[in-house]
Amino acid sequence: MSPAVRNIGRIALSTSITLVAFAGAAVAGLAQPGPPPTSPGEAAPGGERFTGSTAEGKIVVAVVLGKSGSEAADVLAPFDVLATSPRFAVYTIADSQAAAPLDGGLWLTPDFTFADAASGAAPRPDLIVVPAVNLPAETAEEGARSFIAGQYADGVHVLGICAGSRLLAAAGILDGLTATSHWSRISELEESNPAVSWVRGERYVQDGRVTTTGGVTSSIPGTLKVMADLAGAAEAARVGKLIDYPGWTPDSPARMPKKTFGLDDVPVLINAAFPWARPTYDIRLADGVDEIDAAALFEMYSYSLAGTTRAVSASGSVRTRHGLNLRTEVLGESTGGETLQAGGFTSRSGRGGFDAAFEQLGRTAGSSVVESVSKMLEYPIDRVNRDQPFAWQQWRSTALLAAAALLAIAAGCLPLVARRILRRR
Repeated sequence: MSPAVRNIGRIALSTSITLVAFAGAAVAGLAQPGPPPTSPGEAAPGGERFTGSTAEGKIVVAVVLGKSGSEAADVLAPFDVLATSPRFAVYTIADSQAAAPLDGGLWLTPDFTFADAASGAAPRPDLIVVPAVNLPAETAEEGARSFIAGQYADGVHVLGICAGSRLLAAAGILDGLTATSHWSRISELEESNPAVSWVRGERYVQDGRVTTTGGVTSSIPGTLKVMADLAGAAEAARVGKLIDYPGWTPDSPARMPKKTFGLDDVPVLINAAFPWARPTYDIRLADGVDEIDAAALFEMYSYSLAGTTRAVSASGSVRTRHGLNLRTEVLGESTGGETLQAGGFTSRSGRGGFDAAFEQLGRTAGSSVVESVSKMLEYPIDRVNRDQPFAWQQWRSTALLAAAALLAIAAGCLPLVARRILRRR
């Protein structure tokens, strides 16, 4: 074998080792498990929030909670919007009376069970709200699928939030209809559910009694549209002004720019692949917290992967502004990270909710991460001030990426170094 061929072989071996080492570091990062779920504990004190008399003369809404875990904002944002109107009586319903997990470390104690709905113990809903759940087609959500299909067959209106369309599709009620979902899920849904006409670039799509929304915060204009249909445009306009979704008016079109993954998402991809030294944030909740405020910070760090969150409260149980019972970890010893009070701060323009949470994310992760997360959450950030974080916070993932690359190059050079050492002997 000629020296040139041997040199090419050694370079190829070193390059292969370098690439494998770097890929191994990235895969190890992507495979890092999330924080363990908070124990739901026992039923919260204080009795039932929802009684039969609550529903008298009102439009009744049942918000479905997944047994496998539900997207927090998909549950809390539509609940907040609907419960803000006295025309609606809103309750939560789940497979059992056990507290149901919400992504981010929260648990929510349901008002009723699917068995209550079957027996008549739960008020018959006029509308059911279906959030994204983690395992929509698996056995864990069999009860939810049966409940959804049964309610739809009985003439109830259905509002699917974000990737909640996956659960609706698994329940068999979308075949032959036009629907939407989170933009990142639509290609997958087109393959798995070809009998549904999937639409891109819409905040919400209505087909008969079924309304489906785009990603996460598109649930707010979608819910306001359903409110207008059921309670009138004037009531939707009044509530919409209070909720203050960016750019929303009663006449706002559902159309929005189509979204795809791009280079602007690289910072979040780096956060995912290189999670080491990720900061921890204790998200503290207190009684009376607004439901959107309760969800916003968890969504920021869940989608940006710029930090790990932990839901905490003084007693482990929090009653929200509109009466939901959230379960958290009991506030104890600090994790060494920053404590952020949900609903305890506002944006530069004086707003709370997602505006304040995006500005908090900008201060810790940088404007490029804010832009990527706004795309995932489908939240307009024109009025969000994008502060730059401290250098260490902004460059943590980039520094880890560079360190992984250097280590991978060092690993790739080992065969050449070893060969030279052996030659000297």
